[in-house]
Amino acid sequence: VVKSKTSELLNEISYLPQDNFIPNSFSIKKTIQLAIAKEKLQDFYADEMIQSMLNKKIKHLSGGELRYLEIKLILNNASKFVLLDEPYNGLSPIMIEKINKLITTMSSVKGIIITDHNYENVIKVSTKLALMKEGKMHHLKDTNELVEKGYLRSGMI
Repeated sequence: VVKSKTSELLNEISYLPQDNFIPNSFSIKKTIQLAIAKEKLQDFYADEMIQSMLNKKIKHLSGGELRYLEIKLILNNASKFVLLDEPYNGLSPIMIEKINKLITTMSSVKGIIITDHNYENVIKVSTKLALMKEGKMHHLKDTNELVEKGYLRSGMI
């Protein structure tokens, strides 16, 4: 089926911007109810991290909690594809581990594209790698090409 209307295409692709996108005045519960289908709410709420923040407002979350919520919302919506722009930005190693588990789990049901300079974590969760350099896309066969293309120095992988 060919999608030609912009609204149809937008339902297929979700985007996580680098900067926070949920208004500070929103409550966590309201945010989740607006973003997640009713039949998925119970599973969404089963997450320990989500339970710990349910009675708060967005403005009361730490940077890591907010990023986790945003990524979890994006990964659990109805779109078939997700673009995560710098999902690891400002996260602690423990939060990165939680995000990687979310990404790995959800990659079985939707396509996920990650743009981030945190190459170690991108490599951990990726099935394919590409490098944008000087306006050109380079599809990589293995991580050694990151050194060959001048993105990493030898020994960084």
